[in-house]
Amino acid sequence: MLEQLRSAPVMAFAMTGIWLLARYLYQRTVPSLRNVRGPPPESFFLGNIPQLISEDGHTFHTELTQNYGKVVKLHALLGGKHLYVFDHAAMEAILFQVDAFNMPDSFVAANHVMFGPCLVSTTGAHHRRSRKLMNPVFSPSRLRELVPILYGVAHQSSSNLVKHLSPETPSEVDILPILGSTALEFIGQAGLGHSFAESNSDALHAMKQLLFAAKRMIIPMQILPLLLRTMSPGLRRKLIDYVPLPDLHLARDLVDILDGTTKTILAKKKEGLRLGDSVIREQIGQGKDITSLLIKACDSEDGRMTEEELLGQMSVILFAGVDTTSTTAARCLQELSKNHVIQGRLRTEIANASIHGNLDYETLCDLPLLDAIARETLRMYPAAITSSREALKDSVLPLSTPMMGIDGTPIAEVFVPRGTVVHIGIRAANQDLTVWGDDATEWKPERWLKPPPDEDVQIPGVRPKLMTFIGGPRGCIGYKFAEISLKVLLAVLIQDFEFSPSQAEIIWKLGQAEAPTVDGKQAMPIMMTARASS
Repeated sequence: MLEQLRSAPVMAFAMTGIWLLARYLYQRTVPSLRNVRGPPPESFFLGNIPQLISEDGHTFHTELTQNYGKVVKLHALLGGKHLYVFDHAAMEAILFQVDAFNMPDSFVAANHVMFGPCLVSTTGAHHRRSRKLMNPVFSPSRLRELVPILYGVAHQSSSNLVKHLSPETPSEVDILPILGSTALEFIGQAGLGHSFAESNSDALHAMKQLLFAAKRMIIPMQILPLLLRTMSPGLRRKLIDYVPLPDLHLARDLVDILDGTTKTILAKKKEGLRLGDSVIREQIGQGKDITSLLIKACDSEDGRMTEEELLGQMSVILFAGVDTTSTTAARCLQELSKNHVIQGRLRTEIANASIHGNLDYETLCDLPLLDAIARETLRMYPAAITSSREALKDSVLPLSTPMMGIDGTPIAEVFVPRGTVVHIGIRAANQDLTVWGDDATEWKPERWLKPPPDEDVQIPGVRPKLMTFIGGPRGCIGYKFAEISLKVLLAVLIQDFEFSPSQAEIIWKLGQAEAPTVDGKQAMPIMMTARASS
């Protein structure tokens, strides 16, 4: 074993060199998508990838959608070619033809290293089995039981915000930390049956750091699938000590924090379930949280989820749900602060519906303006603006509308060679002018109160007319939970506070999830006034 550890760095670097050479030679043999238009490469070695993943990449993504059509050729590592797609027929083929397109191997491998076996790190029959077991815990009947838990968290956040305000006068508050803590408690209490606030956990900071570290390692992680196939977990972990990548060391330490957190929570939940209903009723979530339901499902005759898989599902629920929820809420409050008319109408709608107290699940789903505001924010500001798939075999993508090739001829379909990575333009599809009209890039909730401009266009998202949660067999399983969490938070905050825009310049940066910044630091200042009724 000692000799293995000593030779591991040499072996890993040799494998990396061989992999790079093989990749370069392979790229020279496959069809080049030569007739598909796209921007020139920024560099030979990395192509357009740094522009695609840059935190300042909003302009680059906008230029892609405006200048090259709905299928765009990008230059990738070592002369490879990727595609950027937001044509709805092509997206449907990519998302639903699971035998032809799947998550890139490097993404699956990275998710497996970070979370273990879970929905985002498995494929094929394993993924289908896990999804079948998890679908029931996100059903409307289960979400209905979680609404009181979400309301409890939202009211506590409102009380915490009041402490930052001056009586009866507008106060500027950086609302981002409280939105982040609220989203963490939503996931913690309703998802895991655990309060991070009560345990003074550093999980929120750890997850944010892991998000940034993972993004910065997108290019190095391309070799992960090879390492997973050729090295044991212990050897891979030891190898990290020899790799001069600070982000890799940081990611290892943060994954350890996440893993330790979920193991502690799971042990407590299992002990509570073992001791019986009286103990469960005293726990956070009272046995209605997602983790308790998964444990019960796995103990049933049909349950086949191992403890390792259960920990993986817990980790990914925690990791995926926090930043996306807080980011969406921040965008929504920013827009409402700029539009006092819509803010006032929403406040009236909520007040009229909640004369008997907190709203139930059905009412939250049915309030037209609240629903329109939530949908429009999700349309305009998806937390992740792209999602990637890889062609498992040579495939042909149909196009809803022919596009012009480099040679000036119309293209009705695009041949995609095996191994090509396809980036689905989520934001680009959500803001498609041909679907939503000339005001597609404007935040207008009222568009959801009437039929959309083009009702015949079938956008293949799990949420009708939206690609925010993707679609197909790998669509976001928790999208209803995300929506109801946002609505509960808005229903509470809009009654307790009035919002106006801050004078600070807020710049949104791209990442695994978007983030607002002021002077280079994450922050979301907003002017707030406590309402007398609160």
